[in-house]
Amino acid sequence: MNAITPIFPCQSLPELLEFYELLGFEITYQQKSPNPYVCLKRGWIRLDFYGLKQYTPGQCYHTCYILSEEVEQLYEDFTEALRQKYGKLPTRGLPRISQLRDKVSTKYPSTREFMFSDIAGTCIRIGKTIVHPAEDDYPEAIKAASQRLSLALDFAYKSEDEPDEYAKVAKVYDTAIARDQDKPCENLFKVMVHRAELAADHGEPEVARELLQTIQADPYFQQNRPRFKAETARMSDIAKKLPSV
Repeated sequence: MNAITPIFPCQSLPELLEFYELLGFEITYQQKSPNPYVCLKRGWIRLDFYGLKQYTPGQCYHTCYILSEEVEQLYEDFTEALRQKYGKLPTRGLPRISQLRDKVSTKYPSTREFMFSDIAGTCIRIGKTIVHPAEDDYPEAIKAASQRLSLALDFAYKSEDEPDEYAKVAKVYDTAIARDQDKPCENLFKVMVHRAELAADHGEPEVARELLQTIQADPYFQQNRPRFKAETARMSDIAKKLPSV
């Protein structure tokens, strides 16, 4: 058997174990002393962690990419578990999880992927290659827009918790929406939902409310609502944050 196992540091193994057990991982090995260490598995996926008291979660840059044909099922399982635990989908701070989206490329294989950051700040990307993206038969202009919007989503996720995060991400999102709002695609609405969420969290309820109304009224969104199950749930979370009109 050939395998590669990433080994990540964390400050508190007990808290980390609680998080990964929530996602359906099981402990296959654990050592408490002299050096804290644990092996976790979910199906064929294995992640190892070791304890490090001097470790600072907010300053973590560790990551790995997991290729899996089960990406959609894993996303559904993880988001359902996180929503039950926290009452909503955690999209900011630690832990947090991104949206599931297609990264369309004309130069390299396209992928469908999502990422989550655990309580230690380690970022886990899970994805698969897709031969026929959801918008593969669309005009080139829409495919190009989808690719640009995917980059905007990546920028937003990587900017989480930076001091000037909101100003930077809001500017990138507003520019992306203005540029591609006439090119309906899945990534457009993912950007709009995240922009609405940021607005709701930063004291701009009218911006959030207008974005939610625009999404709900869009014919493409209405016709393809089954594709937007996760986004619809996030919109419901956002609406609950907004003050009554």
